[in-house]
Amino acid sequence: MPRMFLNGTAMRGGALHHLVGDAELVAETTTAPRYRFHAVEGAYPGLEDVGPGNGGAVAGEVYEMSWEQLREVLLPGEPAGLELGVIELADGSGSLAMILRRPHTELPTVDITERGSWRAYREQP
Repeated sequence: MPRMFLNGTAMRGGALHHLVGDAELVAETTTAPRYRFHAVEGAYPGLEDVGPGNGGAVAGEVYEMSWEQLREVLLPGEPAGLELGVIELADGSGSLAMILRRPHTELPTVDITERGSWRAYREQP
């Protein structure tokens, strides 16, 4: 089964967590520190790989889900500004994740890397 890193509204407690279905949560972790983290259109998060040591670590959850759940439920619920990619996690392993569609210059984004997580960004005053 594929592993999927989630870092936005599909995480536990998020508005789109139902898209995960009965997939098993296997880890709460962060990415390797090579990503810029963006709020896209103020509505959803997006990861951008900027290379080792040039970004920050982003918190999220890793789920083991069936290909069917991924293909039929989760991916169709993702915004058009994202695409499926492979990211590096803090422990050096890889995982599927939704990343900013390239190029992403046509979308309004705000860099929220310093916040470290979508929840921290959403909880800011």
